[in-house]
Amino acid sequence: MSFGRQSFGLVGSLFVSACCLGAGPILAALAAALGFSAFHSVLNIYVLGPLMTVSVLWMVWNLGIQGRALAGAVARYAPFWMGLVGGALAWMGVILPHVLMGTRPAGTALIIVGMALLVGASVWSLIDQRRRYSKANSSVHSNV
Repeated sequence: MSFGRQSFGLVGSLFVSACCLGAGPILAALAAALGFSAFHSVLNIYVLGPLMTVSVLWMVWNLGIQGRALAGAVARYAPFWMGLVGGALAWMGVILPHVLMGTRPAGTALIIVGMALLVGASVWSLIDQRRRYSKANSSVHSNV
């Protein structure tokens, strides 16, 4: 498992978190500058929704690969489960306000909790990978 691929997933989760939690005004300004201000709400669900789905799936898939490599099985790798739960909560937080009116505060809370779990799982996984990589290198160098 390469650091690059795992880091790419972490950067993707941070980007999607920013879009969901604070980049709405930036998107609105960009849409207005391009003449698409009427499509701002369409951008949220039809652009950010799929982008978030792809990013979350990418991260969970990478955590699964890492779980098989480091723990022998995905079921025994806690960051995978933490990322899966976090991704599901964040995804529900994005979709919920579009399905049930008046649920924007609950959706925002789900996004915050879910993305915190997802980013935390990625960081935990990177630290775990780095620790095992350095431990393997130190044992190789001590045998030489």
